[in-house]
Amino acid sequence: MERIARETDRMELLAEIAAFVREHGDILARYHTYTPDDLERIEQERCRLQEEACRRGACGTAGELVELEYLIARATAMQAKGMEEGNAPR
Repeated sequence: MERIARETDRMELLAEIAAFVREHGDILARYHTYTPDDLERIEQERCRLQEEACRRGACGTAGELVELEYLIARATAMQAKGMEEGNAPR
């Protein structure tokens, strides 16, 4: 019974990860619409989801989060460069 509950919890977490990735997967295309605080919040949530996946033994299934980590870092860098050039986020 406990094993089934763990599997259900893991499946719910994987569904949450998939929804999060779908929501933020195009972050590079929309980086200019985020504030630095928004990007920081998204990165913190990504870290939380990845840590939770590893804690539940689903670390290998969180590959989408690793890709999103890269995209968030690129969006943050692009935004910083734009701010240096005088283009603040909208």
